[in-house]
Amino acid sequence: MKIFITGITGFVGNRLASVLIERGYEIGGLARNISSYDRPSIEEQLSGVNLFYGDVTDYHSIEKALSRFQPDVIVHLASQTSVAYSFDHPYEVINVNFMGTVYTAEAARATVKGLKSFIWSGSVEEYGNQKDFPIKEDAPLRAASPYGVAKIAAENYLKLLHDAYNFPVVIFRNANSYGRKYNYYFVVEHTIVQMLRRENQIRMGDPRPIRDFVYIDDLINGYVRAIESDSDKIYGQPMNLGTRKGVSVEELVNMIGEITGYKGEIKWYYYPPRPCEIWKIIVDNSKAKELLGWTPQYDLRSGLEKTVKWWSNVIK
Repeated sequence: MKIFITGITGFVGNRLASVLIERGYEIGGLARNISSYDRPSIEEQLSGVNLFYGDVTDYHSIEKALSRFQPDVIVHLASQTSVAYSFDHPYEVINVNFMGTVYTAEAARATVKGLKSFIWSGSVEEYGNQKDFPIKEDAPLRAASPYGVAKIAAENYLKLLHDAYNFPVVIFRNANSYGRKYNYYFVVEHTIVQMLRRENQIRMGDPRPIRDFVYIDDLINGYVRAIESDSDKIYGQPMNLGTRKGVSVEELVNMIGEITGYKGEIKWYYYPPRPCEIWKIIVDNSKAKELLGWTPQYDLRSGLEKTVKWWSNVIK
């Protein structure tokens, strides 16, 4: 089976490609020309991948890559992933996350023959602030950021393609993932790196928001199950990939402190509050369990321990 991954140089895409190569699949990927000063190049990380250089905001580069590779499955992961960033750069985020999805899906419809599935990476940020927990997929979508708006728009477009043309889209709404190896600008890795460096003061934002954190290996397992599924029931409807458990940022930081043995000060409210803060996100994962047989295998502590171990070696 031939699988094409957009965002193959990113956190999830890189890890997914590695797992799929081990399973014997032929992998193609769309990559931008990015700096590799702080990480191995994609060619060094994933030998044997058919790389096509382009950008999801350039329809012709996607069309050309898909036409040449002719994948059986497309996994569309390319995205601008920082919610905070989206408030200051809404045009860029909407262009990448919404129009990039439209271009990729339409290029697939125009050029790929016999496409088995188009797997898209949505986000639980689409839910915004809710009252009932854990959040089910039929909850109203209440975007609380330009990022959320773009993800909802992209999902709606993909649903339209499914309803109008039977486009084989698989829609995931991912919980907050962690386990990054090269990027420490997200809350879990940001906290771990500061604590392992034994900084006297750990700078954090608001301690109160509650989030559902899913470890990268569990997230990847969900995508692999969708790729290998033979069921038509997975198409055209969203599935949450989360743990059904929530933890506040303060509880998360304290747990990382226990694992790392950090004894310094936590400086809360160092960063300005996020506009339209979402105070609680905990998602129901029963649909993914029913349709894909997927359940997370890592609890938060075990996933954090693996992440801390990786960064401990890097910092040493």
